[in-house]
Amino acid sequence: MRRLVLALLCVGLVSSVGCVGVRMSEQDATVHAECFRIFGFAIPKDDQTEARRVWEDKCGDYVETTTYSTAADWTSVCGVLGNIMGFHHTVISGNK
Repeated sequence: MRRLVLALLCVGLVSSVGCVGVRMSEQDATVHAECFRIFGFAIPKDDQTEARRVWEDKCGDYVETTTYSTAADWTSVCGVLGNIMGFHHTVISGNK
């Protein structure tokens, strides 16, 4: 029973972090994307790629002003630790 609860919790956690969202007003737009990384593999998809895709699809007439993304490289301590197991997110913001 304990393993089933743990497995369901893990599946729920991993599936809930794989989201992309858009928030828009008349003047501003923000796109966010999250993913879970384990041993370098992004689950379900790479957050930076998904945020960029949604920005181009939904916010093409806005001017991008800010992009923030967590480290996903193998050359820094934060990047290595995040790639072994961690949550990654990307935020793109802009205005008209």
